[in-house]
Formats: sequence, structure tokens, C-alpha cells
Amino acid sequence: MPSIRAATAAAVVLTAALAGCGDDPKDDDLGGAWTATLAVTTTWRAAAPQATGTADVSSTGSTSVRLAVAGLAPSTEYMAHVHDGDCDEDPPGGGHWLSDPDGEDAAGNIIELSFTTSDTGVGSATVSSDLILDDRAESVVVHAPESLTGSEGLDSDRVLCGDLEDD
Repeated sequence: MPSIRAATAAAVVLTAALAGCGDDPKDDDLGGAWTATLAVTTTWRAAAPQATGTADVSSTGSTSVRLAVAGLAPSTEYMAHVHDGDCDEDPPGGGHWLSDPDGEDAAGNIIELSFTTSDTGVGSATVSSDLILDDRAESVVVHAPESLTGSEGLDSDRVLCGDLEDD
């Protein structure tokens, strides 16, 4: 049986070795600045052929997303989220990016923006959040309301999607 002195010495050596490994690698994956050019999804191409937009995302200590869109239905409320997949996935953008991947897909664990378009189909929104994006954040998706999706006879509410590109 090792002595307490030997066990303590081993613990000190192990602690020193681990300290030399640097910070928690997950911390290196937090934050950044990105831009997404939003394009109409395949499903919505016929219903919103002129739809387009941009999203500017900054995430350092907190997250700010500035969204500008055009070519959408007039006077309509839309929702946008940061997503965890690329726009070429099925569905476009994958799922919502969750701050806690094991947590709920709900307010407080996602980055979301709500906006209403003008009578010409133009809209914008800015949101700030205490959540900090990590390397799982891949895209921004604009979702149409259920009523519009239904009236267009479509099976997806994902109107626009843009992959996040490093600034």
C-alpha cells in the first residue's frame, strides 16, 4: 500500500502535468465573428424567388446577431435562429444551436430573432444574448410562420438559410 506521502507526491506531479496542457480546449472554441449570406431554400424557391438576406454575428463575451432580409411576404412575422448544421443538409441548417446540447430547445438555450416584414417584404432585427456561440454554430435560418407555410402548401418552414463564414 503506498504511503500518503507518495500518493500526495503523485497528485502534485499529475496536477503540474495537467496544468502544462493549457486551458480547457472547449474555451478555445468559444466566440468569434461571422457573416452569413442568406439564400432562399429549395422548398421555398417558387414561393419566395426574390428572398435574400444577411446576418452578421459577433460572439465575444455575449452574442449579437444583426439580420436584414428582403423578398419575403409582406407584413408577416418571421422567426430566425442560429442552427447547428450547414444549409446543404436536410433539413437546411440542421437543428437549432443549443447552448447546452443536453438542454431544452427553448428560450434561454437558443439564439432567436423575431421580426415582422414591412408591406414590401423587407425586415430586420438585432438581438443580444448572454449565450456565447461555439464551433457547433454553423448557420442562420429564417422560419416562416405556420399559417404562411400552410397557405403556400409547403412542408417546410425554412425560407432562408446562410452558412456562417469567418469574418
